[in-house]
Amino acid sequence: MTCVCPVCGYPGLAEPPRRRRGSGSYEICPSCGFQFGVSDDDHGHTHKSWRTTWKKSGMKWAARRRPPPPGWNPQTQLAGAAPADSTPARKPPSGKPARQHGPGQAVKTPPI
Repeated sequence: MTCVCPVCGYPGLAEPPRRRRGSGSYEICPSCGFQFGVSDDDHGHTHKSWRTTWKKSGMKWAARRRPPPPGWNPQTQLAGAAPADSTPARKPPSGKPARQHGPGQAVKTPPI
């Protein structure tokens, strides 16, 4: 079973972005680079804010070690995506303002 990224519409996620109990899957979308449970829960990004930043940065394929599928077209993929939610999954656990990282910015995450 594959799942769709709620940020960019990529249809090849290995698992749902959020588990039944609400925690993130920690999977990183290879298309937009959003990591469920980290980009949202730990860093405070909404799907909408990440999508906006990804679009402004040129909608580049995020995975460094995994090439895009043949014929990958981010505009077509995004056109089929559901509207992005602007509500954060939950506040960062520390209660402090979230660190702001977005697509194309240096973040230490494991390569895909």
